[in-house]
Amino acid sequence: MTSSAWSPKRLSFNRNDGLPKYIAIARAIAAAVRDEELIPGQVLPAQRELAESFGVTVMTVRQAITVLTEQGLLTSEQGRGTYVLAQPFRLPMGRLASLADQVAASGRTLRTDVLGFGLIEVSPLEQQRMGLDVPEAYELVRLRLVDGEPFILQTSLLPREIGTALDAEALQERSLYELIAEGLGIRVARANETVQATALDHESASLLRRRVGEPALLSSRLTFSEQEVAVVDDRALTAGDSVVVSAERQAPDSVLSLLLSDDAPDLADSSLPFMRGNR
Repeated sequence: MTSSAWSPKRLSFNRNDGLPKYIAIARAIAAAVRDEELIPGQVLPAQRELAESFGVTVMTVRQAITVLTEQGLLTSEQGRGTYVLAQPFRLPMGRLASLADQVAASGRTLRTDVLGFGLIEVSPLEQQRMGLDVPEAYELVRLRLVDGEPFILQTSLLPREIGTALDAEALQERSLYELIAEGLGIRVARANETVQATALDHESASLLRRRVGEPALLSSRLTFSEQEVAVVDDRALTAGDSVVVSAERQAPDSVLSLLLSDDAPDLADSSLPFMRGNR
C-alpha cells in the first residue's frame, strides 16, 4: 500500500458531445489506473479536492466514483477513503504454457507452496481419463501465489513413472512442465481444458483467504505429451474476482467451444473432487 499523492488533471468538458461530466471524470480516473499513475491500494484525494481539481461539484465526483466502484476499479472504506483495487490477473486461454511463464510475462511474481505430494488410489473415471494401467497416481497439491496473494489452489495427478522421478521441492522454484521435460525428456504438446463456475468450500476458502461460498472458477485440464500420452490431470480453483480468462478468437477456425452444463455431465462428476482432504 502507498499513500503518495495523486493530482488529477483538470478536464475540458464539451457541452456538445452529449457526454455527462461524471462519465468523463470516471474515464480520466480509469486512464490513470491503466497508466499506473494510480496503483492498487493508493488512496484518492478527498471528493471535495477532486471536485476542485476537475472543476465540478462534489455530487458529480461522487457519481464518477460510484461508476468505477460498480466496475470493480475503486472501493471505499469508512475512515480510509476511496482507493484503487487490485485488478484481476488476466489468464490467456490460447498457447499452452505454464502458469509460471504466464505470470512472468505479466511482470508479476509467482510463488508456489507445495501442500502435499504422494501416491494415492484414483477413481475409475480418473484412471480412464489418464489411460493408467493401474488405479494409482501421484497427487500433487500446490497453492500458487501471485505477488504474495493466494491465486490458485491446484491439484495435479501424475502417472507413477512421472511422480516417482519428480522432485516436489523443486516445484517451489520451477514449473512442472519444465521439470518433466528436463528430468524425463517428456514435452507437453496439447491439452483439453474446461472452465466452469463453482463455489469455495471451507478448505479451499481458508487456503485462498476467502469466505466460504464465494464464487470461483474451476479449471479441469488434461495435458498430453508429444506421444499423445496423458501426463498431467489438473484441477485448478481460483476465486472468481481474482482472474479474467481471455482468448483471441479468429474466424473461421475456433479453439473454444461452449457447452451447456447438461451436455457435459463429466464436469460435475462427484468422483472428481477438487481436494481429497486427508486422503
